[in-house]
Amino acid sequence: MAHLQYRDGDWYLHASMRKVEAGEGTSESESKHRTVLGVDLGVNNLAVASTGRFWSAGEFNHWRREYEKRRALLQQCGSRHAHENIESVGQKEYGRFEIYLHTVANELIEEAIENDCSHIVFEDLTHIRENIPEATWQHVWAFRRLYEYVEYKAKENGVEAVQVDPRNTSKRCLTCGFTHDDNRNGESFKCQQCGYENHADYNASKNIGLQYLRRRQNADDGGAPVDVRLNRGTLNVSGEYAHPASTEA
Repeated sequence: MAHLQYRDGDWYLHASMRKVEAGEGTSESESKHRTVLGVDLGVNNLAVASTGRFWSAGEFNHWRREYEKRRALLQQCGSRHAHENIESVGQKEYGRFEIYLHTVANELIEEAIENDCSHIVFEDLTHIRENIPEATWQHVWAFRRLYEYVEYKAKENGVEAVQVDPRNTSKRCLTCGFTHDDNRNGESFKCQQCGYENHADYNASKNIGLQYLRRRQNADDGGAPVDVRLNRGTLNVSGEYAHPASTEA
């Protein structure tokens, strides 16, 4: 698969290929211990990994607003030339965002490889507009595009991208399991039962990884253990932390 783009006087070719490894097709039941990287998607932070790494959407949102302003001004003109310029603005917007999303996808995969993760776990994007009502159409497009890039790029590196049911991942306390709407307030998370506090997107990313663990626990995987990779150590399906010396933040 390849995308050829022209932006600001330069040509960009984004090419991907799939490398077939010897022994490909081995079932998950035959695999060894797996560790997963949970990823939460959002409007202010495009992606947040369960390792605590954040990818800000600040630049994305800035250019989204700039291109919207340009289109609005051109639409007011109503001329044929203005219409042609609107199409040009759309192409530049698309090209800029494509490059940015490729960068984030590559860094997500690097994060997974550095932390010895076999899976990168995203929330199911089917109803993403309902789950993130403040997301614009550009955000929804970016979420889906990012997952597509990670999915095919991950295969080249022996990592698999998967999606899980996102229900309650933003409202559930990772520490005690208490789930309530009031646990989350914007980017802040504070459990109304045990008092656990953290960044809401980071808490959600860990819950997304935990969703995959629970799904695998109910699957016939031959008993192979699965953990969620955190910023220090791992979390298993029982909610138990394993860390070198200090407690997970």
